[in-house]
Amino acid sequence: MHNLKYLTLALLLATLAITPAFAKPGQYGKACENGEQQATRLEHLKERLDLTAQQETEIKEILATSKEKNEALREEKRTTRKELQEISRAETLDESRLRELVRKQSDQRADMMIAKHATRARINQVLSPEQQEQHEAFRQQRQGHRGAARNRQGQQ
Repeated sequence: MHNLKYLTLALLLATLAITPAFAKPGQYGKACENGEQQATRLEHLKERLDLTAQQETEIKEILATSKEKNEALREEKRTTRKELQEISRAETLDESRLRELVRKQSDQRADMMIAKHATRARINQVLSPEQQEQHEAFRQQRQGHRGAARNRQGQQ
């Protein structure tokens, strides 16, 4: 039983350490790195939703604020991931610290999801009901494409 516990932890750590090596940048990988994603997203919204100048200005501010918060959250996640990798390389297992970091990583993922949904809600407040419906339809369509792309990558 005791060995099974350590084996499970070792597999978890190995997975955490190896996963980034196999990660493939997605459609927006490079855009996210150089800040183009925000401009691209705003352009898509302008084209598809026929935004007014006022809406464009407000959404631009929302996206800028969101970007700043997301960068801080991503930096926290990177730090936690590095700590997890260090623990996985240690000769002895610090189980309590490992558990703490795994919980922290889970909370950080939740924070990112909450921030994403909050940004979407703030954007929707700027949009008319018709634009909100269109925005949701485009979002669903985009998620469908992303899911299909992930499935193709998983099959390779």
